[in-house]
Amino acid sequence: MHYQDEMIQKRHYLTFLLAGLLTGTSIPAQKTKTLKWSVVATLPKVDSLVVNPGVAGAFSGVHNNVLIIAGGANFPAGMPWEGGKKMYQDQVYILNEIAGEKFEWFNEEKYTLKEPVAYGATVSSPEGIICIGGENDKGASANVFLIRWDKANKVLVTDDLPSLPYPLTNLSAVINDNKIFVAGGENINGVSDKFLFLDLKDRASGWKQLPSLPQPVSHAVMLVKSGKNTKTIYIIGGRRKTETGISELYKNVYEFDLRKNEWQQKGSLPFVLSAATGIVSQKNDLIILGGDKGETFHKVELLIAAIGSETNEAKKQELILQKNKIQVSHPGFSNEILCYNTANDKWSPAGVIPFPAAVTTTAVKWKNRIIIPSGEIKAGVRTAQVLMGKMLKK
Repeated sequence: MHYQDEMIQKRHYLTFLLAGLLTGTSIPAQKTKTLKWSVVATLPKVDSLVVNPGVAGAFSGVHNNVLIIAGGANFPAGMPWEGGKKMYQDQVYILNEIAGEKFEWFNEEKYTLKEPVAYGATVSSPEGIICIGGENDKGASANVFLIRWDKANKVLVTDDLPSLPYPLTNLSAVINDNKIFVAGGENINGVSDKFLFLDLKDRASGWKQLPSLPQPVSHAVMLVKSGKNTKTIYIIGGRRKTETGISELYKNVYEFDLRKNEWQQKGSLPFVLSAATGIVSQKNDLIILGGDKGETFHKVELLIAAIGSETNEAKKQELILQKNKIQVSHPGFSNEILCYNTANDKWSPAGVIPFPAAVTTTAVKWKNRIIIPSGEIKAGVRTAQVLMGKMLKK
């Protein structure tokens, strides 16, 4: 976007409605906090690229105090409506904090995955970041692997984990008590309603199935809340592509009680939302950042369906021009921040992200900060920015 360079130079301050988002501290009303947003890094150029276009659907997480951003997809040679091809990437970026929130990329050598992959799910564990499923130009993947950062030798170590029972892309995942939980996703057979888990202490047993989701879903936010008397997983929003090619977007929220082993519907989002990201605060509120409300997405899907059924070539070209025009003028995705209070089952607005908000990315908690690395900010357009939101006293 033409105004990004100007925005990178600015630091924005947001009056945030959630007291103690990351600190868990109760703050009196007159002592509100601000969430200080800034661009802490921009993905470095790779190979022959003059400027890194950014990636969508990368695996992202923190291990040994470095941010790992691995894989993803982009359109380096032009937008799809211009004939540009989506390229799946194998590049891994390592962002190190050198001192006092000053960051640098490790560029001593090129870190790469075994193969290009994007749109999988990531969970961070003490052992490393766990990368689950995804896709490349061969189709959806069932691969699961762990990436560890060897800090002493500045090398990445990759360990294979038991594969999913079937390939899945655009799935969601969380980790709790050494168990990885995976929900939904897509493959050649459609959108999944399956809910699986892998016990990292019993890897030989592989993935096991839990009660199915209340609805098939992809592109959902999945968060886990672990309290003294409760252990619950939430599935928030998402979408389901139907046989007609038109997607149904959700505002539904479901809670899975890990003790009772059952699903329950909770208070809905204020609007439909997919491809968002989120975190759990230390107060166990759920924080949802950005996402796609689907207005432009829905128009494009309708036009794609119309193009596919149109037999008159002149009319088909007119429809293609309409679709391209909508994609070129894409307004961007939602920059709203939402808070779900798990105690009273209520959603409330909680400010905005004052930068182009990305979808198909992962919000990462790094110390007392929220990191949003790269992602898609418009149809086909990525950002190379790494955003940081830090809670400060005002």
